[in-house]
Amino acid sequence: MTTRQSALPGRPALAAGARRPRTRGWGERYIQYWLILPALLTMCAVLVYPLAYSLWISFFDWNITAVGRPFLGLRNYLEALTNSSSQFIFVQNIAFTVICIALEFVIGMALALLLSRQFIGRGLARTLLLLPMLTAPVLAGFNFRWIFNDRFGLANQLLIQLGLQPYAWLADANLARAVIVLVTIWQGIPFMMLLLLAGLESLPTSPFEAAIVDGASAWQRFLHIALPLLRPVIVVAVSLRVIDLFRTFDTIYIISFGGPGHATELLPFYIYRAAFSSGRFGFASALSYIVLALTLLLLIPLFYRRRERQVAD
Repeated sequence: MTTRQSALPGRPALAAGARRPRTRGWGERYIQYWLILPALLTMCAVLVYPLAYSLWISFFDWNITAVGRPFLGLRNYLEALTNSSSQFIFVQNIAFTVICIALEFVIGMALALLLSRQFIGRGLARTLLLLPMLTAPVLAGFNFRWIFNDRFGLANQLLIQLGLQPYAWLADANLARAVIVLVTIWQGIPFMMLLLLAGLESLPTSPFEAAIVDGASAWQRFLHIALPLLRPVIVVAVSLRVIDLFRTFDTIYIISFGGPGHATELLPFYIYRAAFSSGRFGFASALSYIVLALTLLLLIPLFYRRRERQVAD
């Protein structure tokens, strides 16, 4: 005796004795989303909520020393953009970033080209040149603060041994700026060198061999072959360093505390003073978002030019 199973409209009939497949429930169907939910909630708690809350208070006169928190709208942003002190700090931070990026790129590229060659002790040289990047910014700040101390610092002791006059390094505005730039590029060069070295060693050899056959010099091969091929790596390295330089705080706090005057004060330290010295958390939050927008404006041309070249290729 045969049994018949009627099929639902639009669904094939099951054969005799076959079991209908079990349909997955809602929980099983979206199991991948349940698995990432704890990480997503953690990110919202430690990242999204603070960002949203700081954006909210940037529209208020959020001063911990005053009674009441009146709504100001965009006045905190307008003050941050029109205040003479803020404008000076903005220009100083941009100049600091451009100088550090230029020096780090030139020195990092030179070291990357040197370390891409075969020589005795190359592995040891690579290890030693990476040590500044592994040093904590606070520790580097204490070390350089001792080196450039005007009384017993190593720099002045060397000048005295050479018969020269010692300098008050951190009391002079230009010398203090030079010290901050020196500390910053000392820690940033290994990162730039590492990325450029990895890019150089990943380049194809056939264009260089063809250029050698055509009689191109080493400088011509570097300028017309290596640099264009390294452009994606350079964009990534410069972008990461721009983001990092706009967060420079530790070394300035340890070495000069923004002084003398405001000579070495950058945007993160200015935001810190506005929030924790003056108690103006609304103004400091507005400054933070302006810094974020400024960083994005500096990075957009880099990625835009890279995308243009990719489309052209």
